[in-house]
Amino acid sequence: MCTDINRIAELAKEDPKRQFFSIAHLITVEKLCEAFRSLRKDASAGIDGVTYEQYETNAEENIRQLHQRLKKGKYQVQPLRRVYIPKEDGKQRPISIPALEDKIVQKVVVNLLNAIYEQDFLDCSYGFRPGRGQHQALDEVGRVICRHPTGWVLEIDIRAYFDSIVRSALVEMIEKRISDGSVLRLIQKWIKVGVIEEGRLLVSETGTGQGQPISPLLANVYLHHVLDLTHLRHRIRRQETILSGHVDVAHRAARPQLQHSIHVARQHGCLLSHRLTDRLHCQQQKERDADQEHDKREAQLVPQKIT
Repeated sequence: MCTDINRIAELAKEDPKRQFFSIAHLITVEKLCEAFRSLRKDASAGIDGVTYEQYETNAEENIRQLHQRLKKGKYQVQPLRRVYIPKEDGKQRPISIPALEDKIVQKVVVNLLNAIYEQDFLDCSYGFRPGRGQHQALDEVGRVICRHPTGWVLEIDIRAYFDSIVRSALVEMIEKRISDGSVLRLIQKWIKVGVIEEGRLLVSETGTGQGQPISPLLANVYLHHVLDLTHLRHRIRRQETILSGHVDVAHRAARPQLQHSIHVARQHGCLLSHRLTDRLHCQQQKERDADQEHDKREAQLVPQKIT
């Protein structure tokens, strides 16, 4: 990690209320190049049709010009390209694909903001965070179930979360930490940009555009203020509620506080669906998953015939 990023992280950790008013200058040519190299080479192109391979043929000059546009305030966000991918329930999930240069700039900004917000996010939050994921979340859920008297698991899912975020509220939350006008303007451009679907430009009043590199971080900032801090304010102990991005493990005694959290989330545009699962069912599912993982590992150890 770069020294300047380390310093930002240190300052953010030292003072949870510190506002960062000058970080845009850290969007350098070098960082833009690193962001470009980190992109998937086979990723779908945005609305401009520019692929990684095409951009790479003159990457140094392209990135230099991109950096100049950013410095002079001439950088323009391109509309997102809307595609749909199938969900497990048979429905279609809309994904917005940004242009390649927008991906590059967003990845640099994400790295800068992660240095700040990783100091703020709760330790029991796992979704869309560096070095964390659903497997660690499930491990923590299993640990709590095994060590504490838990009768039921309450699973909460936010419907169409990326499309439901109230932008004005999101910006207010970001401004608690970021006061750099250049960075705030970039974020505003990204969340307000429209999408192209079947040749038409569609503009919505809510959401962050699922599929953009910046969207998961912005979604986490929103969820941190709407849900995580709400739990803390109501003093729900860690052994009673484990937040993992989409899953809550709770005692029946915590239900009033959870109902309040659901109410607060709805006030911020987030519609929740939930279900109760008994602990025995969860344990059986965990054992099945462990057996499948064991069988998979054994299959990998079977000698292959040489042809």
